[in-house]
Amino acid sequence: MIRQGILRICSLHPETRVLLLNRCTSATAVQHDLKDVRPFEEIPGPKPSENDPTFLTGIGNLANHDFNTLSQALYKNYGTIVKLPGQGGEKDVVYLYDPQYFETVFRNEGQWPVVAFFDSILKYRHELRRDFFKGVVGVIAQGKQWHDFRTTVNPVMMQPRATKFYVGPIDKVAKEFIQRMKDLRDKNGQLPDDFMGHMFRWALESICLIALDTRLGCLQPNNKPDSETEKFIAAVQLVMKAMLVIDMPPPLPPAEKEALWNQMVDALDYFNEVGMKYIKQAQDRLMKRSPDAQKDMSVLETLLVRNEDPMIPFVMALDMLLAGIDTTANLTAKAAHFLSRNQDKQEILYEELKRILARKDQEITANNLEDMKYLKACLKETARISPVFPANFRQTPTDMVIGNYQIPKGINLILDHKVLCHLEENFPEPKKFIPERWLKDGDQLQNAHPFVYLPFGFGPRTCIGRRFAELESAALIANIFRNFRLEHDEDLKEVVNVMSAVGNKLNFRLEDRS
Repeated sequence: MIRQGILRICSLHPETRVLLLNRCTSATAVQHDLKDVRPFEEIPGPKPSENDPTFLTGIGNLANHDFNTLSQALYKNYGTIVKLPGQGGEKDVVYLYDPQYFETVFRNEGQWPVVAFFDSILKYRHELRRDFFKGVVGVIAQGKQWHDFRTTVNPVMMQPRATKFYVGPIDKVAKEFIQRMKDLRDKNGQLPDDFMGHMFRWALESICLIALDTRLGCLQPNNKPDSETEKFIAAVQLVMKAMLVIDMPPPLPPAEKEALWNQMVDALDYFNEVGMKYIKQAQDRLMKRSPDAQKDMSVLETLLVRNEDPMIPFVMALDMLLAGIDTTANLTAKAAHFLSRNQDKQEILYEELKRILARKDQEITANNLEDMKYLKACLKETARISPVFPANFRQTPTDMVIGNYQIPKGINLILDHKVLCHLEENFPEPKKFIPERWLKDGDQLQNAHPFVYLPFGFGPRTCIGRRFAELESAALIANIFRNFRLEHDEDLKEVVNVMSAVGNKLNFRLEDRS
């Protein structure tokens, strides 16, 4: 009976398999013959040298924080499980490159999964500004504190109808960005070298609409440098950079870490000041609305109504802003870039969009967005080739056996799914942009392990803003390629400090569509 059930699951489309596995409340732990289990100290990996603190000679300089280069080299040189020794008092880190290891970790992470790293925001909210946050740390919390927060916000954040509420407003922001693109292009139809910065502004404008119920004005062409909008943009960018560099291995020198931490604190203080202002404005608007008018409320309004403590919706809004700007901007920009470099795929997408959106300015609705199957496949293929976060991060909740090695409790794990997505054994022609892999009638995914492709994480700590990110990306890509044909001369370059960002100058050439 069990074997038949497993065979039925394995015959399904990989995404369906993941959804079914995700619903499982228990899993059979991998059994090991204890006499064959090897000690933690024997896990393969580079050995530190007393005379060379950047001991990865020939693999990559620890100081450059190039996650991709380091991780790929570790896999190539040492295999599917690698131990990177800690430095400067830091703990060892274990890198994993096998979907079965991933499944072992996720199936045995316990009631309160611990996400490794990202300690700086916790320190800021839980210690430095604890009087302000009053114990509400948000989705980055650990243990019961994390569980209680997710239990409170999940019924609002994870509902499909919550996303549908924003389809029209998000489409409107996307259409304003199309006009911005028209204004930015030169007489040859080429966008400026700093176009990625405009993508960042689009993402911030979109997520502020969702998280704070406000239009911040990021797409206005003439914002003054000292305006609230420009200062807020700068603060967000600094926080994202600092968080990824401070928290992730390898460690910064103490003086550099302290200086960056102080800058991060100043930016977070301003971030809180502006965010709280808009939360209070939403509260005031809500109090003036009649009971009948409260039937169709935004995410922020719903959280405010359901929680007596305004700090809960406030912290949820902050978490959405921190997690939903760089990530969404880069995923969407990468999708546009891959389509610009694969004209045949771009034409297939255009034909789909032209069929669904008869006019270039036609409104995107929840219904016609659902029909854009090829567009969604393009986004999934983008996240396979160049995921914004190439790895998931966990900490062992107890002593575990992974890959026949003993892993003690409290060890930080890096589960690199990008490496797996670039292996021929998992995805034929892995370097090629082939959205057809993700269509219902596609046949290339049947052999892919369901734990290979996890760009939004897995289990109870899966990305809480996934639906909103997918909506924003889909709306903008649909509008861009319904209006323009894009060309670009370079292959994608990445800058990876744990989060993978576009490294190119995205000066696309635009040609108007009919």
